Amino acid sequence: MRKLSGAVKWAVVLYACAASLFHLYTAGYGSLEPRLMRGIHLLLLLPLTFLLYPATRRSPQDRPSSLDYLAAGTAGAACGYVLWHAERLNFRFQGVDEVLPVEVVLGSLLVGLIIEACRRSLSRWMAATIVVFLGYLAASPYMPGVLHFKGYAFPRMVEIMYLAGDEGIFGFLTGISANILFIYILFAGVMMKAGVGDFLIDFAVWAAGWARGGAAKIAVLASALYGTVSGSTVANVYATGSFTIPLMKRRGFTPKQAAAIEAIAGTGGQIMPPIMGAGAFIMAEVTGVPYFQIIKAAAIPAILYYIGVFSMVHFIALRSGMPATPRAELPSWRPMLRRAYYFAPFLLILFYLAQGYSPTKAAFFVIVVTCVLSFLDRKTWMTWDKVRDALFESAVSAALIAAALAGSGMIVATLTRTGAALAFGGMIVGAARGSLILAMILIFLVVSVLGTGIPTTAAYVIAVTIGAAALGNLGVAVLAAHLFVFYYAVLSDLTPPDAITAFAAANLAGSEMMSTGIEAFKLGIAGFLVPFAFVYQSALLLQGSWLSVGKAFTLTAFGVICLAAALIGFVWRPLNRVQRLLLLVAAVLLVFPTGGLELLGLGVAGGTFAWARGPRSAS
Repeated sequence: MRKLSGAVKWAVVLYACAASLFHLYTAGYGSLEPRLMRGIHLLLLLPLTFLLYPATRRSPQDRPSSLDYLAAGTAGAACGYVLWHAERLNFRFQGVDEVLPVEVVLGSLLVGLIIEACRRSLSRWMAATIVVFLGYLAASPYMPGVLHFKGYAFPRMVEIMYLAGDEGIFGFLTGISANILFIYILFAGVMMKAGVGDFLIDFAVWAAGWARGGAAKIAVLASALYGTVSGSTVANVYATGSFTIPLMKRRGFTPKQAAAIEAIAGTGGQIMPPIMGAGAFIMAEVTGVPYFQIIKAAAIPAILYYIGVFSMVHFIALRSGMPATPRAELPSWRPMLRRAYYFAPFLLILFYLAQGYSPTKAAFFVIVVTCVLSFLDRKTWMTWDKVRDALFESAVSAALIAAALAGSGMIVATLTRTGAALAFGGMIVGAARGSLILAMILIFLVVSVLGTGIPTTAAYVIAVTIGAAALGNLGVAVLAAHLFVFYYAVLSDLTPPDAITAFAAANLAGSEMMSTGIEAFKLGIAGFLVPFAFVYQSALLLQGSWLSVGKAFTLTAFGVICLAAALIGFVWRPLNRVQRLLLLVAAVLLVFPTGGLELLGLGVAGGTFAWARGPRSAS
């Protein structure tokens, strides 16, 4: 990101702060009608990607170029046209009314600018993915077999992407970004500036530093806590890893191990309720399942993930004979107790959601409460400078999400309009020959590939369009199917060859990036097992009696621990091959409720035994 200076810097800062204040106001006092809200959202945020992110390494790094100003102005004009003609566009008949020449020009320009915004601010892979899907929309009349579609004339393609009310650029994904995601990004920004992030790290040091291999366990706990508010795996790694990676290296972990542990711990933060990045909000919109129900269902899988990571770290520490962190280096419990009020925002947001408040309204009230709490300690006061920084940084982060979701909206429009989503889902079911376990493995591979170098939210949106239908055809419940895809969209940040979270940790640790990515994937394998478990055991999603939930959680936790011990090859002493094999078998028997029959072609979806060849009947 550019480091602006002078009048340009302050103009951009004020512009970004105005964007944040607009979204804060609408969160507290009511949103506008959809097309207006989404149009203003992109009008305020898209220009920031061109002003703050250079086109190439040779572009000016301290100021926008003339082309950047032109791109920002064009993006604003294209969004402004939609706002100016919002009433007419709301009542036009899509596919019937004429697409005006000016709309074809502005729509085409905005499509290209969103692709460029994604390339600059996110990754070239995200931009390439959008181009591939748009290319398929144009080439679909010439595609063979199930990929064939009659196609659209160019003005109609622009209409779908630019003028449609619930798909494309201004579709429901942009609506989620405007109405929900921005306020939670601002919520996280205020929490960080108010000192909540520092408190969570200090709490993790106090809670886990005393144990064997405590430096790594601090990283795991700190990332889990910090990830509840950061919403970004890379941000989580940089925030906690700048402290935990040097600490792990001093305690005997190799640079590669330290970076890998921080990467898998940081990645898990995005599956940890109550925030879960942006995915949970999109999941609620797509599935119709209330947000509070989603974060309740996601709680046990997130805990199981961290049990797996914690177990891997613990067995590595035992195998290497690493000492605990000296008591003298641990913080006292008294400062922790004095700042315990910083747990209040998390409890409050859960309270508001449980009381039936909308996620947006709950976040608005908790932002106000957090600002008030900051004044309990002189060091954490929300001064004007902190407020300005929180508003600016939140707008910048939201701009990246807005670009990603506008691009994802075009991909989803392509998949749904051409029927490709159903075709791909049918191909997965066909390739799996009706076997649920094979279908899940194939979807895991598809999500891992799609998620390479693409933000988690975009990877989830693209993959779930394909994968959820395939799992649904095999009898998997809607929430379990979406959580399965979301889980692996998050973990794709650990998947080589472009494991961006592992690469960020490697940069901090000074280790080789690719070997760190492979090490992180290996250490995270215990966590990779969890989604398979909750698809077969609905009790892990808090569905069923408390007795069944407790039993499923206990058995799966032991299974994850057995898998970690088998992979590391150490418990109280080194394990031989037979012992490791027995632990692997025990992991399968504990995680899968029918003793691993699923792996032989039999399936249990949602806790009911069934043959896994062919979809289950409605009964």
